[in-house]
Amino acid sequence: MRPQIDLKNAEILIVDDNPKNLQVLSNILVQQGYSIEFATDGYQAIDWIENKPFDLILLDVMMPEIDGFEVCQKLKAKKEFNGIPIIFLTAKTDKESIIKGFESGGQDYITKPFDSHELLARVETHLILKFSQEKLKNVNKWLEEQVALKTEELRVAYDELTLLDDAKIEFLKILSHELRTPLNGIKGFTQILKQKLNPDLLHYIDIIDLSADRLERFSRVALLISSLRTKSYPLKLEKIGVYSILKDTCNDFTEQLDEKNLEIQCESTFNADIITADTELIKETFDQLIENAIIYSDNGGKINVSISDDDNLVTVLIKDSGKGFSKEALENIFQPFGLGQDHIDKKVGLGLHLVKLIIDAHKATINIGNNKDGGSYVGLILNKNIK
Repeated sequence: MRPQIDLKNAEILIVDDNPKNLQVLSNILVQQGYSIEFATDGYQAIDWIENKPFDLILLDVMMPEIDGFEVCQKLKAKKEFNGIPIIFLTAKTDKESIIKGFESGGQDYITKPFDSHELLARVETHLILKFSQEKLKNVNKWLEEQVALKTEELRVAYDELTLLDDAKIEFLKILSHELRTPLNGIKGFTQILKQKLNPDLLHYIDIIDLSADRLERFSRVALLISSLRTKSYPLKLEKIGVYSILKDTCNDFTEQLDEKNLEIQCESTFNADIITADTELIKETFDQLIENAIIYSDNGGKINVSISDDDNLVTVLIKDSGKGFSKEALENIFQPFGLGQDHIDKKVGLGLHLVKLIIDAHKATINIGNNKDGGSYVGLILNKNIK
């Protein structure tokens, strides 16, 4: 089915030095509603075209002074006329003439004497092609304008978001600083009060001390998350030992381990555990993961931490002996507060979200799941060298 394109009043120029041919062609085309103009030689045709836009040209090959091939070449040499389809009118049907016509820039040819059905079919075909191409060009131009418009809108929106992110980070920095100052005062005085107050009141002081710790930690984690999400955190890459940092982390949680009567084993199967990473961020990662393992392990359970090596990768595997993650928790494991309501009391609301951001910043991989024999695991695959 032909596309629905209105061809009425299409402008056609007929170029032929034979008046009889002009009359025959004119009669056929005018009956179809086309608008017709004439030229009796090549130079006159060029003048016509330079002063009036045409949709199609019927061009006789054999004309005095300048033939149709040369006229076609001159027109096609100019960009503004290059899109006008040219159909040659010729009595020559030899292969050489036909090839020459196409090489000069013509789109088609009609042999004399003219068959009206063939003439109209070829004219209609090339007009449809021309108008379709023009529509396509207009659509492409519109699309380019829309893309440019949307690109500019996105740029403006991005600039605004960048400003908001910068403002948010700056606010969190100020908030973190302003919180730490009074919190340090509170913590300092709680230590003094522990020495002065009646032992019966020490429990309440411990609660105040713990609450201050949690508030200070939350503000620090929130600031770190914002910096990593907006890629404004300056990674300080250096050579660090994974086993050494893990051992220090495990020792930091001695009190919590003793409270739940937990055993923790930290093993390394090799000595080449040196990676390029940000020490502070890797330490934060191990802090979060070891603390989670302690929180979710049953009393009297066991936590296994192992390190292994594979070419340019270092794998850290942490297993606990708790109940494992629920299906819902695993589906949202890296979302803020993705483990559900437990964050209210168990301090796991932002931990895994932060860990994922740290691992992504190091172009590393993290896998989390449940052990077949109970409990859960977290596996980190760290690159020994990152750029």
